[in-house]
Amino acid sequence: MLSVLWLSALAPPLTPPRVSGRGAGWVEVAVQLDEVSLTVLEGDISMQDELVDSALTVDDSAADEDPYGVVLWPAAQAVARELVALTDGSGEPLLRSGSVLLELGAGTGLCSIAAASVGATALATDYRPEPLELIERATASNSERLGKALAVTTSIFDICDEAATLPPADVVAAADVLYFASTGRALARRCVQALRSGTRLVVIGDCDRPGRGAFLEELVAEGVSPSAARFQDVSGWTAGTARNDLVAPDDSAPRAVSVGVLKLHAADLEGSGAGIEG
Repeated sequence: MLSVLWLSALAPPLTPPRVSGRGAGWVEVAVQLDEVSLTVLEGDISMQDELVDSALTVDDSAADEDPYGVVLWPAAQAVARELVALTDGSGEPLLRSGSVLLELGAGTGLCSIAAASVGATALATDYRPEPLELIERATASNSERLGKALAVTTSIFDICDEAATLPPADVVAAADVLYFASTGRALARRCVQALRSGTRLVVIGDCDRPGRGAFLEELVAEGVSPSAARFQDVSGWTAGTARNDLVAPDDSAPRAVSVGVLKLHAADLEGSGAGIEG
């Protein structure tokens, strides 16, 4: 059984991200998760401009064009913090050597890198190759800085492709992916699929994106108890890095925002008959 204690309700406020380096095509952002210090790589403004231009010049039906996955979003830090602090019913870390995290719509991969930093194996997935390339470089950089090899692998995976088989994992995480109702419904089905297939915990973060309502409605339709299908608000930060205007407002410094975090256990499925340790 798993503890349902909400870390963010008790822990001190998160530390704002900060730019810690720059290179050709990327910006390194340092992210503090209480005692865990990590970095991720964002696409710089030139990469964002190229992806936005590509998205604007293709037919509207071309869903594979997406400029949003190459930057750090606020929910990733909040979810990553929850992940590194997860414990099982005996108080032991849930993410440790031998456990597996699956990150859906990984973007910059902070959740995967965080899980790997505490010993887990992480599979970071996205439906575009650009974020995965940044994750691979960031994993190598963190491995060198921490003095240990972080077990992060990457793979193309489209949440909305119902023909694609969901990889097995002990914990499934997704942060800031609910941009559309269709994506919200697809993610909800993936969450329930994972829980029915043996995943112990699902952690979702969201900054009240347009697809949140559809996500919650689909969770209930798929058998999640209505009382469990709700987000808890925690504090988060924007990255404070340069943004193409069509990706997000260009913040000159990190800005405090509210982030919703939702946790689901198999026992949250109606009719599961399982108990949860409080």
